[in-house]
Amino acid sequence: MPNVPPKLKVFLCHSSGDKEAVRALYQRLKAESWLHPWLDEEELLPGQTWRDEIEKAVEQSHIILVCLSPASIDKEGYVQREIKVALTYADYMSESRIFIIPLKLTECEIPRRLREWQWVNYYDERGHERLIKSLQARAEQVGVLNNNGKPVATSPVIKIAEPKPTTPESEREMMLREIADINTSHTRRQQIGDTRRGVGVREDGLPDIAWLPVAPGGTLIIKIQQGLFDIKDCNFEVQPFYIAQYQVTYAQYQAFVKAKDGYKNREWWQGFPKRYERQPLQEQRTKILSNPRDTISWFQAVAFGRWLNKRMQGWKFPNPGGAGNPLIIGNNMQMRLPTEWEWQWAAQAGEEKRQYPWGTWANTREANLRRTTAVGMYPQGAAVCGAMDMSGNVLEWCQNKYGKLEVLGVDVSGEDRTLRGGSCDNDRGRASCMYRSRGYPSGGGAYIGFRLVVSFPIAGL
Repeated sequence: MPNVPPKLKVFLCHSSGDKEAVRALYQRLKAESWLHPWLDEEELLPGQTWRDEIEKAVEQSHIILVCLSPASIDKEGYVQREIKVALTYADYMSESRIFIIPLKLTECEIPRRLREWQWVNYYDERGHERLIKSLQARAEQVGVLNNNGKPVATSPVIKIAEPKPTTPESEREMMLREIADINTSHTRRQQIGDTRRGVGVREDGLPDIAWLPVAPGGTLIIKIQQGLFDIKDCNFEVQPFYIAQYQVTYAQYQAFVKAKDGYKNREWWQGFPKRYERQPLQEQRTKILSNPRDTISWFQAVAFGRWLNKRMQGWKFPNPGGAGNPLIIGNNMQMRLPTEWEWQWAAQAGEEKRQYPWGTWANTREANLRRTTAVGMYPQGAAVCGAMDMSGNVLEWCQNKYGKLEVLGVDVSGEDRTLRGGSCDNDRGRASCMYRSRGYPSGGGAYIGFRLVVSFPIAGL
């Protein structure tokens, strides 16, 4: 049996103040099959000694990314504790063993101790591309990739291994593999749960959303089908924002349903047609907690967003555009459904204008699966920003009306709202980043769900 191809081990050195941005970076690196990024909150287990494990991870890494922003540098200009530990330990390693890239998440001064290494401005439009090229060069140097940029094949090795006791790490890996296997039964999934961040519910009962920055912004054209509502193609300015990595899961929506201030609270249903205030919830089609919440109406999606926005008042996010004021829920930002131009910008990688989030070819209904799966089960289909399932699993509600794109707020008209992203029951044409669909706001088809963004506030929402 062949060995598993080697991976480039990348240590993510960062300050706690940059956690959200570094989590997004971690997910994008993890989507590359030849990379193994190391992030403390993903790798450290309860009871482990923090400093010992950090030093061990640094020693075993091929490369250290030192993530920098004003939040990671103190008043004297020295990096904070997490970065100090890694660099102090790196001093004792030979130059052939250590490779450091200072990575500027936002514009900031490079600490004196890091100035000998060439840095990358990750916030630039081509920042991620430049980073990947540097990682590829290092991977070729250490034998992870060959000269053609392909993973190095390993020869079959026949070895009789002595039995070893199962460690907590291997148990965790086995569980995650079992969760990722689409053949794992529904009942088994319910037994083992799904421990991935962004899929379930936090200890305080609120949905655990994993947020990804989408930057920089730009101008996007929404193509309108000829003869539709007598409107023409529309231009929209897209500002940097955050998008949820996954569609809202069954477990996360159930948190809203069960909360004392949740689904039954009239506050979240204000402004809807009276017959849809506290609209009866249709039964989940696929009752797996880590699957997207399906059969959901636009009204029910908006109500969820209103509730979570209220519960998250005061939350701060680093400005994804780089320099500037932080984004604060309830102040200059709002948690809500995406506009369709925000959705499309994230799906098509902005100016790249990808046909599908991952490239130029797609296979949706042709796979003959014809059902939803747990969110994020196909990392090779991730958008450049790291968002999963933007073309597949379930269609996603957007904030704006279908025929009047400028109308974003809630009203009693009952006019169609926009749906984006092909579902598991659509052909590849409907899974395109540009394809527009629509639905009655009161309707909730079997393969309709939603995800949230953190973006500019909308009046009347």
